[in-house]
Amino acid sequence: MLEKKEGIRIMVKSKFYSSEPWGFESESQFVNACCILKTRLTPGGVLLALQRIEKELGREQKTKSDYEDRVLDLDILFYNHLVLSSESLTIPHRFMHVRNFVLEPLSEISPNWVHPVYLKSVAELLAISSDSNSVYAL
Repeated sequence: MLEKKEGIRIMVKSKFYSSEPWGFESESQFVNACCILKTRLTPGGVLLALQRIEKELGREQKTKSDYEDRVLDLDILFYNHLVLSSESLTIPHRFMHVRNFVLEPLSEISPNWVHPVYLKSVAELLAISSDSNSVYAL
């Protein structure tokens, strides 16, 4: 869907991982994965493309304050080494460094990428993570 409609090429994909919900109570398990993309789109253009895909696949409007079960949640974790903070987009993702369900699949495909704010690699962030939620490869 990304490649056919949005001008984004998937370069590398992680395996799928199962995890418990993060930040709220739910009986659901979540499936997570990461990929590295190549695009000529700006970060804002990538965000709009991801939001269109979420909507097409049944995602309703994102909530502003509370976490909840959702059909699909596509996030931009980083965009090269850009640091950006706006009303609609924060890059790198503001919680990526403390979520095992992000760090585990990301460490599979890009363990040496260095977070431009915390100046630690993905592998280092995973090693020092205080997140107690378990993440399992599927």
